[in-house]
Amino acid sequence: MTKPELLIVGAGPTGLMMACQLAVRNIPFRIIDKNENHTTQSRAIVIHAASMEIFSQLGIADNFLALGKRVNAINFIVKGKVVKNISLFSEFGKGLTKFPFFLALEQFRTEQLLLDFLEKSGHTVEWNKELISLSETNEQVQVTLKQNGQREEIESFQWLIGADGAKSAVRHLLNIPFGGETYPADLFVLDCKINWPLKVDELSLAFSDHSFAAFFPLPGDRCRVISFAPKELAGKTDLRFEDVNANFANKMQMDIELYDPKWISAYRAHHRYVSQFKKGRCFLAGDAAHVHSPVGAQGMNTGLNDAYNLAWKLALVMNGQAKETLLATYQDERLPFARRLVKTTDRAFLITVSHNSFVKIMRMHVLPRLLAIVLSIKYLARYIFKNISQIGITYHNSVFEKVSEGSFPASAPKPGQRLPFLEFEDASGKLMNIQQYITDYKFHVLIFSGENKENEKNGLIAIVEKFKQIISAETIPLTKGSRNLYNCFGIKRQGYYLIRPDLYIAYRSDHLGTKKFEFYLKSFLNF
Repeated sequence: MTKPELLIVGAGPTGLMMACQLAVRNIPFRIIDKNENHTTQSRAIVIHAASMEIFSQLGIADNFLALGKRVNAINFIVKGKVVKNISLFSEFGKGLTKFPFFLALEQFRTEQLLLDFLEKSGHTVEWNKELISLSETNEQVQVTLKQNGQREEIESFQWLIGADGAKSAVRHLLNIPFGGETYPADLFVLDCKINWPLKVDELSLAFSDHSFAAFFPLPGDRCRVISFAPKELAGKTDLRFEDVNANFANKMQMDIELYDPKWISAYRAHHRYVSQFKKGRCFLAGDAAHVHSPVGAQGMNTGLNDAYNLAWKLALVMNGQAKETLLATYQDERLPFARRLVKTTDRAFLITVSHNSFVKIMRMHVLPRLLAIVLSIKYLARYIFKNISQIGITYHNSVFEKVSEGSFPASAPKPGQRLPFLEFEDASGKLMNIQQYITDYKFHVLIFSGENKENEKNGLIAIVEKFKQIISAETIPLTKGSRNLYNCFGIKRQGYYLIRPDLYIAYRSDHLGTKKFEFYLKSFLNF
């Protein structure tokens, strides 16, 4: 076997996603974790559309759908009464993604599905193996690993990825600052069953004169409960179910019974992010790089997308197909997003848990009605869905942004944006979605050839042939069924779009000329 030149530290969702992405690209790697096995706890439970699209590309989305629970609505409860019931994402996200909802699934099941995929690809996690030290040169990273806390191993790799959580050993060893704060609120997280009159597939946010609680549906008619820990238990880390259940219904002013607990944990939310995602030949991803409040359930999904963003870039560089400068775009793209996310969830969380009298009145009586009004406006509702589901992420600080040749309408998809989910009829009359053309792990050139202009795309095909190991092409002629696609992409006669392996737009042109396009490709590819 080829000696692995990449080490992944941490086998949570982020590390496992990185491993899966490298496995499908045939990149030799090792993945280690200091624990005995993957988690048995529910932990992160919400999977958003952007993550489901990654699973779909891997061919395992149906496995997640079979195990998870789709959440259909949100209830705002004040003093035990539902003041607003709002239909959730299925309406707002319709036509924006194949997965216009969020899926509730325990983290241990998510990890098991990724482990199953990894094992089918011929890879396994090295459990009970811990990173003890690392040192870098210009060409390699030397690490010391310890197995079961005893036997040590010294090994060298070209690259190292720290996906080892909020207490990341990689981050500490690299001495990368992790700026931010810990929220003062003492919370608990509980997975149990509940007895109340509401539906089991709806999320509920409950406010009382004394407290706050969020109820997230889980598979098996179970529920995730997040609320304030009793004041007398502030700072206690070994909470028991009896500690939080004794006065829960009275404190929430609700007719509710909690029972059959499976997991409970004290919880202190943080809002932190690193100053850099890359240092030398080492990278940080997931909670090792950013942690934030539970608002919007963004944590695990952000880590999965960190891995998705980095994996294809590393694969190209390790195969000698791209320049190392390409790796700088990982930090350029993901760090600004992490910074914005931390700030956004921070504001929302502070409003949610504030004990300020004015904020409490606004939260209990104004916010539910205001949100209902906002969500009744289709444009605003879809904007909110795009942001929460992470399909609306745009990379503003990347070499892949503003690489546009010709004139396009303002509404046309732009470089730096995700390839939109657009349906059309192909030449055979079959209903297709443009994302279905991205079936492998290469760049894709979508050629809008117009009407019978095959000779004019020969130069473009020649370039694709030159880069055929990493670029594929799909020709879309102008027909009655594809005219809406031409209009949406801003193509009047002919043109093309280059789509990255992670479904983001890298380049566009309103004609089939290739001189600037080839120069652009050679700026980061080694051909």
